[in-house]
Amino acid sequence: MDDTPEIIPRDIRFGIAAQPDRAWFDGDLLKSALVDGFAVMLPEGERFFIRSLRPFAGELKDPEVLKGIQGYALQEAFHTREHESYNDGLRALGYDVEGMEAKAKRMLSAAQGPRSRVVVTCAIEQITYSMSCSVLGRPKLLRRVNPAYRRLWTWHALEEVEHSAVAFQVLHAIPSRLPGWKRYVGRVLTFGTVVAAVCNLALRNAFSMVRASGQEVTLGVRLRFLWIILVYPGFITRLIGACLASLRPGYRGGGGAKDARLIESGRRILAEEGLAPIHHAAPSPGPIPA
Repeated sequence: MDDTPEIIPRDIRFGIAAQPDRAWFDGDLLKSALVDGFAVMLPEGERFFIRSLRPFAGELKDPEVLKGIQGYALQEAFHTREHESYNDGLRALGYDVEGMEAKAKRMLSAAQGPRSRVVVTCAIEQITYSMSCSVLGRPKLLRRVNPAYRRLWTWHALEEVEHSAVAFQVLHAIPSRLPGWKRYVGRVLTFGTVVAAVCNLALRNAFSMVRASGQEVTLGVRLRFLWIILVYPGFITRLIGACLASLRPGYRGGGGAKDARLIESGRRILAEEGLAPIHHAAPSPGPIPA
């Protein structure tokens, strides 16, 4: 694990709740709604991730894995706080945040057993990792984005890449009596189910947000949604490579020279945005959900 990046929890506040914008992405309601339709699920997801990994902090012996869990939990706790603020902004725009959060919670509650919850965490983390690689690897993507949202998504993307290997490291460290091929088949089936469920729910949330904004979801709107997710920016198309890579037997998450370049770029962008110091000695963000 020599190429495992340093995980740096950054206690940064973005104030999205005080300045919500329904067309923050290029002034485009549909692009914004698609991202918001995913983002609204994040507080429930991040609490689920922390609860899934933390029990193993008392069982696993590898100090690098234990250190990764701690850094991961701190980063995700800060993410939860800022995305709760983000959701407060969505509420102010008239969106049914409670209903969308309830659907996300039901989706996550289907995971039964400690190992299953870690596999689900790996699957969703791989989705956010692939999106984060796209954000950090294409600086022009956020060029015309509302500055508060641009800073938040750059910060979130950077930390997702930094901790992208942690859930996979925990998964491989968990003792199991199942033969390797059964563990692998179960992981692949879970990944496919989770990715489909998350994408479907995000799209349904986006439709709801468009309607709450006073627009009908016409055939033309649906076709434009397809263009956005498949062509440009290609939100779903850009998931394919990273998600397929994660299905390799023995896959252990991100890392390597590519991620190192993305992390360096993300840290530089945060500094340029006035969010330095880069190595922030973060205080506790409050009780981390158990």
